[in-house]
Amino acid sequence: MATLRAVVVGGTGALGRFLLGELVSSPAFSEVISLGRREATIPETFQITDAQMRKLKQVIVDFDLETFTLENNKSHFEDKDVFFCALGTTRSVASRQPGNTAENFRRIDLHLVVRCAEIAKAAGVRHVSLVSSVGANANSWFLYTKTKGQAENEVEAIGFERTSIWRPGLLDRGADARLAEKFLKIFATPMALGDVACGMTTEAVQWAFKTTAFPPVSRYNNAAIRDFVRQSKQSEVNAADNPSVPAAATEGDGTGESSEGQDADRTAKDDAITTEQATELEIEPKPSDNEEPKAV
Repeated sequence: MATLRAVVVGGTGALGRFLLGELVSSPAFSEVISLGRREATIPETFQITDAQMRKLKQVIVDFDLETFTLENNKSHFEDKDVFFCALGTTRSVASRQPGNTAENFRRIDLHLVVRCAEIAKAAGVRHVSLVSSVGANANSWFLYTKTKGQAENEVEAIGFERTSIWRPGLLDRGADARLAEKFLKIFATPMALGDVACGMTTEAVQWAFKTTAFPPVSRYNNAAIRDFVRQSKQSEVNAADNPSVPAAATEGDGTGESSEGQDADRTAKDDAITTEQATELEIEPKPSDNEEPKAV
């Protein structure tokens, strides 16, 4: 049975850890390369076996834009089927670094994201799967949503055979939830980190094995993510009946927003603001590109 090989950037983050767990536990993936400044840990809820853990290779890299170049890192992306990018920081973290807070944030969430995607494309990766945010818009007044929108546009422009952009709203970090996230749960139903990771994995398998017709570019909101989770659960049942078909490759309807369409089945809760957006709404009503945002 054919299997897939993936490279992940951002595997040490809250969502990235769940993504690594989904990938190494999926029989559809035989190799997972995680690039990061430190080694990532997979949540214990996955109960990963020794055999599954052997799929994972962790590579420590320096994400400085001056040194993270095609020449130094192309080999990590070669012979891979899909590049998963869950890279991102927060303005709070960016404010603790030397220099301008906004530029520190953009260096990670825009410039480094695009650099990784460029290297992946040059190395022959056909599919990029990018974690963005609900409300991403390159024309936004707000640093967070503007940067995410710019990253989406630039990654799309690179021209992968398949580009998947994930726009979850408020995320449920469980015990690690920030104060603002706990407050926002009053107004919106958060999305489980594991559900986003499951959706990303399921969609990648469906596209790779051509069980579903996808447009070149799709943007997925919470409703679409939940649909992929449902498909994943159903595929586990189908795969048990037909072992020759990889789990997660047995069902799909190609839902999601194409580069020219609108998100389907959008609801108010699906469009709930993220913690970062809420913070900006409180302290940064109309920032300019050259203005340094206040630390939070």
